[in-house]
Amino acid sequence: MTPIPRLSALAHGRDNNFQLIRLLSAAAVMLFHSYALTNHWTDEPLWRRIPELNFGALGVACFFVISGFLVAQSWRARANVVSFVSARVLRIYPALIAAVALTVVLAGISSALDWDTFLAHPQTLDYVLLVTPAWEMRHQLPGAFPMNPIPLDVNGSLWTLPVELRLYIAVLIAGVIGLLSRPVVFLAALAAIAAFFMWAPGGFTLPQVDGATRDLLVLFAIGALACVWRDAIPVSLATAAVAIVVVIADPAGLGRGVLLAPLLAYVVLVAAYHPRLAWPAFNRAGDYSYGVYVYSFPIQQTLVQRFPGIDPAPLFVLAFALTLAVAAVSWHGLEAPALRLKSFFRRPA
Repeated sequence: MTPIPRLSALAHGRDNNFQLIRLLSAAAVMLFHSYALTNHWTDEPLWRRIPELNFGALGVACFFVISGFLVAQSWRARANVVSFVSARVLRIYPALIAAVALTVVLAGISSALDWDTFLAHPQTLDYVLLVTPAWEMRHQLPGAFPMNPIPLDVNGSLWTLPVELRLYIAVLIAGVIGLLSRPVVFLAALAAIAAFFMWAPGGFTLPQVDGATRDLLVLFAIGALACVWRDAIPVSLATAAVAIVVVIADPAGLGRGVLLAPLLAYVVLVAAYHPRLAWPAFNRAGDYSYGVYVYSFPIQQTLVQRFPGIDPAPLFVLAFALTLAVAAVSWHGLEAPALRLKSFFRRPA
């Protein structure tokens, strides 16, 4: 029998399916928002069948597993503060700045306020100054989308970025003090942090500490832990299939409870790296997933305003086509050129 490969034997270079998984995850978030923004929350297909989940939560969860794994891998590959920080900045901010600008423009067009009043409004200035750095989140702009089922809310997808930015800083600190090169010590540190978080949840400076945020912390930590312990992790399709069955069957409430995060993380990593699932041709296209994620919400809100009473399915189809086009322009004209600048900041490990 062919031995089951370890994650460390497969997780190198760009020969993986992360680009595809991220795009599917962004599309899943869009699908959920298509139901939410048309006030059809309870009709969302996954939510109707598995009340503990929905496509939005599932998509974001996959993003955070991937992010934890790849960000930890980024540090281990270079182990240099300048290289690490520049890579994160060049990946996040070009499209984020463009997304904030697009959001303000579409919200301003939808608002009954004239442009001078809208742009000078304290809420608009607050939005631009706080959301652009991705350190804090604001959801509303003055008079935006007033007749939509969810008025004023302009780009709800961005709420995860302040959480992710803080986790990048945590990985940087862990890398600098050597935790990412010591698997046992890293595991012990995460266990200690988890114990402290359970004892004093207010001890972390997060934009919000609720169940959703805690879930993202756990998913990111599991992704980073998988990177550090990749020598010990087998990549097995059969095991991944069992993991999916456990989530669906949910024995004793464990599959969608305490076991959901590690099971999901394992399935994501197997889907990304198992040789039988490889689709290298897909990676020749641009990486449009981040653009789809940050641009989709205001585009969906605009379509809901322009087509009152639109149903979730046509909203998703139309919004995905438009958003993918915007994301493609963003990738080829903005994000990819910015990422090429990383070579100026690279230093040997």
